[in-house]
Amino acid sequence: MKRFKIYFFIVTLLLISNANYATSVIPNNHFYIEQYKILAEKLSKEYKIPACIILGIAIVESASGTSKIARKLNNHFGFVGKNNVSWSRYKQYESIEDSYRDFCKKISQKAFYSKIKDSANYLEWIDKISKTGYSTAPKAWRKKITTTIVKHKLI
Repeated sequence: MKRFKIYFFIVTLLLISNANYATSVIPNNHFYIEQYKILAEKLSKEYKIPACIILGIAIVESASGTSKIARKLNNHFGFVGKNNVSWSRYKQYESIEDSYRDFCKKISQKAFYSKIKDSANYLEWIDKISKTGYSTAPKAWRKKITTTIVKHKLI
């Protein structure tokens, strides 16, 4: 009986902590989307990259703006480069908009870009970007981005 109570207590504790985690993550994603949706749409028109791609990748790479490099370096896409801190190899940006714009510039310089710019096929964009070495685990990365876009109805 004592063993059952301990087991029940642990399971209850895990369920409560998972519920708290789930409710804390969803508002962050919603807030992030609301905060950067207009910027993604503006850059989408300028660079002919779907806004759902820009925003979906930013959500995943920056943990909805909560990652250390997003908060301290304004880097929402995980690019490596120059910064003013010793603890990081990631690029530092003056603003979050600069980070978003740099992402779009880099994508627009890829070989595949001219063939699919203006395409609304987000799966094709994800596939092409993943094949450029953007992620060290392309298959898992494609799944994360796709899931994020669908889950948050970014399409």
